[in-house]
Amino acid sequence: MDGWKDVIRKENSPILEKLDTKLKKKVKKTLQASQPSEFFGQDFTRLGDLIDTLKSLDVEKSANKKIEAMEEKNMEIVASAAELRKDYELLYNQIRNMIYPKKKGDLND
Repeated sequence: MDGWKDVIRKENSPILEKLDTKLKKKVKKTLQASQPSEFFGQDFTRLGDLIDTLKSLDVEKSANKKIEAMEEKNMEIVASAAELRKDYELLYNQIRNMIYPKKKGDLND
């Protein structure tokens, strides 16, 4: 039913209604391209998998310490990425709501 919410909100866009067709299309396309996706953290997950693989190898003690340090650093990066993801989603939703403001009576109120 998310599609219905979008249809209702898109009919009420004071920002878009003032734009010419070309600029309106550009704003819509850029907004859509900016939408957060599920791929945001995949690189960090893959790096974690690589580190786990390295940890499972029989390596020298000094190399093992380096791998543990890398694992800790990756965990810090993942935590930062999660925080950034939340900030990104919040900002994206604020921008989207500015372009497609909610009206009283919308399905998502």
